[in-house]
Amino acid sequence: MSRTRLITLALLACVALGAASVAAAHSRRAQSTQAAAATFAATSVSHARSTTCTGADGTYQHTVARYDGSSSSGDPRLNGPLTLSAHSVVNTTTGLGWVEGTYRIRGSSGGAHGAFHAAVASGKAAGGLTGSVGRPQGKLVASLASTFSQTGGFGDGALGTGNADGAGVVFQNGACTKTKPPKPVHTVSVAHLDFRPGHHRTVAGSLTLDVTRDSNGAITGANAVFYVNYRLGQSVTISGLSVKQLIKGGTDPVVVDAGTGSIADGDGSGNLTRQVGISGSTAQALLAHPRGYYAELTTSLGTLHATIGGFGRR
Repeated sequence: MSRTRLITLALLACVALGAASVAAAHSRRAQSTQAAAATFAATSVSHARSTTCTGADGTYQHTVARYDGSSSSGDPRLNGPLTLSAHSVVNTTTGLGWVEGTYRIRGSSGGAHGAFHAAVASGKAAGGLTGSVGRPQGKLVASLASTFSQTGGFGDGALGTGNADGAGVVFQNGACTKTKPPKPVHTVSVAHLDFRPGHHRTVAGSLTLDVTRDSNGAITGANAVFYVNYRLGQSVTISGLSVKQLIKGGTDPVVVDAGTGSIADGDGSGNLTRQVGISGSTAQALLAHPRGYYAELTTSLGTLHATIGGFGRR
């Protein structure tokens, strides 16, 4: 193969790669939304066909017609000759009705086309339109307001005025980075419980806090899991299991109640497990100052207590 042909093939490959790069960059155009607004008039009426009928509240005129005019806008896609193909029904007695159809703006940069719908009252139309614009491609959604008569067309019209009475946007789909919501972080902490007084009884267990934290590390909620293994050697009724806060010179309040109800055990041996939801603030207080709290097991043989020395991660 000649050197000249090799150079030619290399140049063609570079051109092809450049075109592919441009196409790839185009496909990755960033998503955007911009304001869209135009004024318009379409008072040249053609291809009109009308019929009338009498309803319960007056005379109705049905009209199908084409209305031509122009649209004026700072957006070149919305600036140019305008055609509306419309079907309208108006009660000529009350002046109420509706008009709908399709539109096309032959703009200097791609133009726009789509459908519109509007209510008619006292010679004015108010509604909206949707459609597409080109170069660059986008979705058009805008309000529509104008004077309207079936024989005179549309006048003093406005699309997407952008104020409280109407608005318009062009939405261009493209690359848009989605923000993933932060996943909640779960941590599990366990404290050993050794209930006293023993008196030849064995009662031990654990208190586990399954904590949920937000992305900033703040505790948003938790589950408290009680586990108690007891060997009491005789019939017993368990009537309560809780965590209490130590209050000097006062009554110790219950901060977490396992909700055991009344449990009768004929041989006095078994396991007790309960899970309850607690607030983030309660979980935070237990983890921060565990020695300020203790577990209490209430039985028919007496009340047993277990200090909470500290929590370890599991």
